[in-house]
Amino acid sequence: MKGLWILWMVCVTPLWANGWKTLDGTRYVENQSNDGDSFHAKRNSSTYILRLYYVDTLETDNRYPDRVAEQAEYFGLTSEQALKGGQRAAEAVEKRLKDQDLTVYTRYENARGASEKKRYYAMIELEGQWLSEWLVEQGWARVYGRARELPDGTSERLYWSRLRKLEREARKAGRGLWGMADEGNPGGEDGGGVTVKLPRQTPVFSKAPPHRMVGQLPQGWEVQLGPATRTGFREVSFLSPGGNPFTGEIQNLYVPGH
Repeated sequence: MKGLWILWMVCVTPLWANGWKTLDGTRYVENQSNDGDSFHAKRNSSTYILRLYYVDTLETDNRYPDRVAEQAEYFGLTSEQALKGGQRAAEAVEKRLKDQDLTVYTRYENARGASEKKRYYAMIELEGQWLSEWLVEQGWARVYGRARELPDGTSERLYWSRLRKLEREARKAGRGLWGMADEGNPGGEDGGGVTVKLPRQTPVFSKAPPHRMVGQLPQGWEVQLGPATRTGFREVSFLSPGGNPFTGEIQNLYVPGH
């Protein structure tokens, strides 16, 4: 009997030892306030609002315009594009989670929020993958926010590193939100031929791989925008301070109107 007690302790102690509680058989619940990183869920007769650790998806409305603008700049989007992107992220999460049993790990750490009902930070496992990881991999979230050692013992440092690698890959591939910057071709119907003044100091990159930064243009410098090049970048032409013509690339987030 003593041996069985020791075996039971070995099997169940790890999750409790680092403060996690497992809620298996949890279901996603549709709600108008759901978004990509925060949503309602139900397990048996208990209902929850869960907020994911490690990630941040875009807002779905403009209640917090400063936050929307900051998120938009991160992804190189306009605020209007960012709000559309937030809705797309929410729809992607609903499609991914709906009608499936989820394994939720929580420490009942208060994530706060607009609702009167408490919201708890959580890690969610689905088909052997963390939802936070899937969101970053698909380009629907940025690596940002509250962190904890994972239920499986993975350290915060190691998991941050893993997520940032996935974010770089998603950005390079133009997945999800990272591909939205080129939609609509801001700056003209053909995506180029418009002369603008740069709203702030702007780094300029060479068009040829490996796309090294070649310098920075001061705020107010006049340039001609060209078409989209690689994901998140636009062609730009201008006269250098020495009076020589130059064509390179700038990031979309430096384009006026973003």
